[in-house]
Amino acid sequence: MPHYRLLVHRHDKYLGHFDADTGDALHAAREIAARLPAGDGYRLEWLVAHAERRLLDSGPDGLRVLSREPLFKPVRHLPTNGH
Repeated sequence: MPHYRLLVHRHDKYLGHFDADTGDALHAAREIAARLPAGDGYRLEWLVAHAERRLLDSGPDGLRVLSREPLFKPVRHLPTNGH
């Protein structure tokens, strides 16, 4: 399932980001983006996760994942159907 990150800038100031990693992630991110028009000074950057970094713990009971961090790349063209 795709994981999208929407970086939000307004008047060239970075405001933050919105992450969507649900089954309907593209729709959720598009819904947020629709509320942030360029005419009001917003600039959006779309990213999609392409890999993941994991921190592992190795113990007598085996491996366990302590944390995971998605690794993003810019989106050139958004899919039309969410895939």
